[in-house]
Amino acid sequence: MGPIYVRKLFGFRFEHPSRRTQACDALRQGLLATMTQHPSAAANIMLVKGNAPSVIPSPNPSTMELGPPVFVVEDIAEAGFPFTYQELCEQGVPPSLLQKELLSSLSNHPTCGELCPAMGIQVNFLPRGLILCVAFHHTVFDGASMTTFLRALGANIKAERAPADCLVGPGALERLPHSRSATPPPKSSDFPEYDFSQAPMPRASSPSATARVLTFTADKLAALTSEVAGLLQGTADPSDFVSTVDCLGGLLWVAVMRARQERLFPHAMTKWAIAVNARHRLDPPLPAEYFGNAVVCGLATLQISQLVAADESDISVVRVACAASRIRQAVVAVDNAYIRRRLALFSSILDPAEIPIAAKRALRMPGTGLDFSDWREQGADIEFAIPGAGSTSPDWVRKTWSANEGAVNILPRKGGRRGSADWEVLLALSVEDMENVCSELTLGGWVSRVVE
Repeated sequence: MGPIYVRKLFGFRFEHPSRRTQACDALRQGLLATMTQHPSAAANIMLVKGNAPSVIPSPNPSTMELGPPVFVVEDIAEAGFPFTYQELCEQGVPPSLLQKELLSSLSNHPTCGELCPAMGIQVNFLPRGLILCVAFHHTVFDGASMTTFLRALGANIKAERAPADCLVGPGALERLPHSRSATPPPKSSDFPEYDFSQAPMPRASSPSATARVLTFTADKLAALTSEVAGLLQGTADPSDFVSTVDCLGGLLWVAVMRARQERLFPHAMTKWAIAVNARHRLDPPLPAEYFGNAVVCGLATLQISQLVAADESDISVVRVACAASRIRQAVVAVDNAYIRRRLALFSSILDPAEIPIAAKRALRMPGTGLDFSDWREQGADIEFAIPGAGSTSPDWVRKTWSANEGAVNILPRKGGRRGSADWEVLLALSVEDMENVCSELTLGGWVSRVVE
């Protein structure tokens, strides 16, 4: 992951403008309390060319003056946002309306030599609604630590905790283990998820890209998972297992490669990159509440011809099963040895900024690659308990608009891994590929709604 901000949006009904000040005061005090528990969130980041980003701690997070860009309040209706909260929800909260320049206090990615905060909150009011935008810097946060922070924020708001009531959390100061081996550093060519050559970066397949939210019902995905499991019985190891996420990923992988197949060679390799939480996979494991970036990349690979064929008029569940099984194998492969080899690789790279560039070069997202993240458990059920909000937990969760061609994100879901709530996937493709994918998935009855 590069030195960038990830911006998550949480939507709430908010009927009474008279309670805006109370809501902001609660969020401000809750943020100070949570930064006291997780001091890395109060740090500043400095990007230095040729070196790892510097994390500069705050001397006393509990007494910080919370002003821009760490804490900002905006009335986005006054800034020109054209919809009420109800109208926004009725449209399905289209990604194209969620512009970072309007909604985020940290709308630009940091540049070298710039001192920037580890995170920032912008409280956006609109008629009958509140959109909370939280920007997290990837140097300090991954998805799990973002969620840890947000849960603590909600708990502190609900309990009306002041910073003086808070102590540093047990996992907040632990760090990832460093590889200290006397053996020579690993060869970068041994890691297929990275390409450290000086080859040109893959070019976009089209001058325009777009992002849409695809909705899948829980019943539809349960039926797909059951069918895939039945097909794999007797053809895989008896201990093999495919999850609903594996099957949804397999379906999307096949659908996108079908949309792209006319410009791809059948024997070319296609890659599905998976963000994998390393915490419980290390030996000894990191605590679940470890605060930092502890994600490595799992990689599933197949030949294009294993996913698509020119004479197949519809998506084949047999192809989906092949893709799902390969995704599961890639996730299982991320064990302690796998992670420690990556840590050794990272420590051998002179300029850490080269690592995310090498990942993009290897994955070739506009062509044969897709980059997948599962955010199901990252915020949909958090009880923020904001005074004046129509519910304690958000009505929906999104990220600010971006169209990073080849990115696939399962959005936060009510119930996380369980329950009957719909599944929402944020997908970014070229406009032409997107039209083909959405048309096929809609006509095939796979998706129930598409929102742009």
